[in-house]
Amino acid sequence: MDFIEPVMNIVKDVVPIAKKYFNYQIRHNDYVNEFKEKQKQLKRRRQDVEEELHAQLTKPGKIAKKEVQAWLEKADQETAEEVIEDLIYKGGFLTYIFSSRKLDERTQSLTEGIFKQGEKYTSADESLVVDTPSTEYWATVFEKKQERLKHQKEDIEANLKTQRMQPGKIARKEVEEWLEKAGQQIGIKVEDLISQGECSSPSNLKRKIEESKQILEQGKEFTNAGVILVRDDHSIKGFPLLVEKYSGRDDIQEEILEWLKGDKVARIAVLGMGGVGKTTIMKNVHNQLLIESKFENVIWVTVSKDFNITVQQKMKFDILQFQKKIASSLKLEREPDHENETKLAALISQRLGQSSFLLILDDVWEPFSLEDVGISNPVGNNGCKLVLTTRSKDVARAMDCNVIHVNPLPHEEALELFSEKIGSDVFSDGKIKRDIEPFLKQILQKCDGVPLAIVTVAKSMKGKLLPRHWKLALSEFSKFESIIDCLKFSYECLEPQCQECFLYCALYPEDAKIRKEELIEYWIEEGPIYKEGKTREAMNWKGHDILDKLVDNCLLQSVKHSDFGECVSMHDLLREMALEISPQFLVKAGIALEKLPEEHEWRENLLKVSLMGNHITEIPSSMPSPKCPMLTTLLLSGNKISTIPEAFFEHMLGLKILDLSYNRQLSRLPSSISKLEKLTTLLLLGCKSLREVPALSNLVGLKKLDLSDTSIEELPQGLNMLTNLKYLGLVGRLSETLDEPLQNLSKLQHLLVTANRHAETKFKWETIGIWGKLQNLEKLHLDYLHNLNMVFGEVGAIAESASLPAGTFSSLQDISVWRCDKIKKLCSVRWLGYLQKLQTVEVGYCDQLEEIIGSESKEGEKVALPNLERLELADLPLLKTIYSGSLICDSIKKIEISGSKHIESVFWSGFNLLPNLEYLFLSCLKNLKSVFDEEGFGLSPRVPPTSFFSLKEIRVTDCGQLKKVFSSRWLLCYFQSLETIEVSSCSQMEELISSSAHEEEKVTLPKLERLQLTELPLLKTICSSSSVLICDSIQSLTIYHCEKLKRIPLNFPLLDNAQSSHPPSLIPKEIRVFPKKWWESLEWDHPNAKDILFPFCDFRPWWEYIH
Repeated sequence: MDFIEPVMNIVKDVVPIAKKYFNYQIRHNDYVNEFKEKQKQLKRRRQDVEEELHAQLTKPGKIAKKEVQAWLEKADQETAEEVIEDLIYKGGFLTYIFSSRKLDERTQSLTEGIFKQGEKYTSADESLVVDTPSTEYWATVFEKKQERLKHQKEDIEANLKTQRMQPGKIARKEVEEWLEKAGQQIGIKVEDLISQGECSSPSNLKRKIEESKQILEQGKEFTNAGVILVRDDHSIKGFPLLVEKYSGRDDIQEEILEWLKGDKVARIAVLGMGGVGKTTIMKNVHNQLLIESKFENVIWVTVSKDFNITVQQKMKFDILQFQKKIASSLKLEREPDHENETKLAALISQRLGQSSFLLILDDVWEPFSLEDVGISNPVGNNGCKLVLTTRSKDVARAMDCNVIHVNPLPHEEALELFSEKIGSDVFSDGKIKRDIEPFLKQILQKCDGVPLAIVTVAKSMKGKLLPRHWKLALSEFSKFESIIDCLKFSYECLEPQCQECFLYCALYPEDAKIRKEELIEYWIEEGPIYKEGKTREAMNWKGHDILDKLVDNCLLQSVKHSDFGECVSMHDLLREMALEISPQFLVKAGIALEKLPEEHEWRENLLKVSLMGNHITEIPSSMPSPKCPMLTTLLLSGNKISTIPEAFFEHMLGLKILDLSYNRQLSRLPSSISKLEKLTTLLLLGCKSLREVPALSNLVGLKKLDLSDTSIEELPQGLNMLTNLKYLGLVGRLSETLDEPLQNLSKLQHLLVTANRHAETKFKWETIGIWGKLQNLEKLHLDYLHNLNMVFGEVGAIAESASLPAGTFSSLQDISVWRCDKIKKLCSVRWLGYLQKLQTVEVGYCDQLEEIIGSESKEGEKVALPNLERLELADLPLLKTIYSGSLICDSIKKIEISGSKHIESVFWSGFNLLPNLEYLFLSCLKNLKSVFDEEGFGLSPRVPPTSFFSLKEIRVTDCGQLKKVFSSRWLLCYFQSLETIEVSSCSQMEELISSSAHEEEKVTLPKLERLQLTELPLLKTICSSSSVLICDSIQSLTIYHCEKLKRIPLNFPLLDNAQSSHPPSLIPKEIRVFPKKWWESLEWDHPNAKDILFPFCDFRPWWEYIH
């Protein structure tokens, strides 16, 4: 019977609570009436207060107290009829209970709160008014608003300036309008208002204050993190294309330019076989015309074989894709009309009709109607011209073009080109070595004068110096019957690993700009560069090494993408060769397919299938599973697939890589994916409609799983079974903690957690115990996690335990945290002991971040990050310091800091040494007073002479409080390796290098090659009037808008006899100055300096030079 007493105790506790809740149900109507009565009493009290207030306001010079106005507004809200309606629930027994309880609580709240507060306002002795503020008071308020508006304007202008550094970008119209409005408002001065008699009444000032408030409110839209302030500049002709100039084509380029500059010819076809150099010629023509004034727009579009429009049923679709390419080149804003061929043609025609243009279409395979596309008919006198490159005479004839033939190079020019590319090793006294010459000439003959073959073969033979090497190569060449065969020779000279990587590039669409990182990731997961036990970083570097070899051997080309930066591309002839070598590839990438290939095309011996970048919308349920048991790679990314039949993967059980990325309509996956037990890579990033994934527990061989940028809210079942996983990309919508599943993923090397900008993020990890399990983690990337308060746990979590498990973060090299707007610090100083392998730290757009490393004492302790090489801190408005104590980072090579309002000094006495720092970039640091806290450092023995010894480049922009960058004593002691100094848009900068009267007159920077000073309105001196800056290595000098600078104290080696001379390595046109009038007013130490340097000066403004 021992249980009776505990039960009785529970009953005693429960009965009063139960009685109370039954009371709520029985007395529901009473609670309603009580609340209504209290509302009536409050309403009467409000009327009394309002009447008394009106009486007191009859006295002149009085206004209502703010707290009285606030009480009246609150009383209005509490007496509204909607309040009682919201509190009364309609429903059953439980609904009455909860409604009664809320009514009871609200009645008590009214009684004790606002009703009681109103008592004092009904007292006869209580004053409800204050004296009307004086004109001086409102003037002060107005000036404070003006100051706030000024700071807001400066912040927006700084962000705008950074964004405008992107090529071809100008301010959005609404941003320009706001800046103009804010500037006009800031320009209003109180003293002007007084002199104009507008301050006689406070109401005028109050109106001005309200105007400032409205502008401030409007400006908030442009201060949000990540806001885009720029748009494409349609006035820009275009941007230079990367191109390698080959010998022997200058005459053709001159002929094309002559025709384009005249009025007789409006359509030109550059005709020649593949690889003969048509594209290279036209790239050089394109770049030349960018700097001339003949055309207002120079547009380049690569058409490629994939825009074949000979089949009538494909006509509309192909023209639409072609139109989209032109629209992209014209920077037309993306609109729904871009899916309509007729409307898009009208938009293109309208844009092109606004200016003269040259349209260059590279690699045209079939004729088409210019009118259907929206291209105005180019004729001799309308300023519009068309050039196309093609292999087909029929195309040239059908497009009514004047033809310029590009023939193979004659022997002498071919030999010259071959010699350029192979280098000097095979030459002796300027001639080809005798024992090599006969073999070389016969090999060259096989290249048939085709530049692509000549260059590719020359690169393959580079470094082969013995006659037997050339004899062996000739024996191979003797079998060749075509240019493709010649190109195969270069391929066969590669190591097997490089060959496999090269062939993989053919899986991309023709002429695609391939992201290097994406390609290397494929190589890692597919196997060419994968090696068990190697770190991901090591494999990544190996991938870059292979890319460099392929580019050096001219099998790939380096290109730039406007969004992705450095990319590579594959010449169409080389791609054709790669696909010929790979009969087990099925590649139909980027050719606007709407359906999967026919059943008979899915051969049993297929190894790789690439259908990426098409418009496939569905995989029909009637289609049987392709019988491809050997298939290892299936690339379906960038389509419009919405559903996949359950049985589709049934006969693909050897599949290793499945890429379904960026199928935005894909809402579910077939359960048959769970049977792909050999799968090593499953890529689903960008499948925005995807909400769930089948069980993954069978996919124990999976090494890479990317679910980022999907709508998945629950972790896939069986994730904790994927013990071989090395790369995991997750979405921030996840409502679960990651603690349990991550504990089993001990091989994980790369963890990416990101969310959509506007998505609700629920992601969290509850404990720090999981980190001890991730001893192989190399990279951690977090983005848009709005609810994340910490990265590495709270300080207290470590304090409670003696330490984290041994090996925690023992491999972590890269931390990247972006747009996590609740984080106040990256980690506590207690964590640094576990982060000793860190090489890269990137933190950006975290609005609440105040410090990178949190110290637990005021002074902080001495700590080290011995392997840190790169630190990037971007747009952290509240950032005050990196660390308040002493931080040792001997290995750091690059520091970038931008967008902070509180940092006053970048390097303080606690930032020790930095002997390996090479690059320092600082921008938009509004309160920066000094780059180097020289008083804190001093020149004492504790600052070794190796400090900053390796610094090569320093860039400082938009640091409004900075008055100098260096002192001459620091330059002499620490900065002797400087190669580049760039300072721009620092409104308070007065001197670049400060010095004292007693210091030396000569400041030497022996390695300085580039000095750029722009937009420095207060700059008076580069160094003191008695000093001279000696920099004999100078190659480029740029000075724009530094009108107060009267002297350039650079010691150029000018000749006393006034013969033309300039710095030894100075490149003509690399003295860039603006305006010209300022240059002419400069004072020079040497009497002939101005005249001698004048021929090397470029007086164009910077925007013309860039364009």
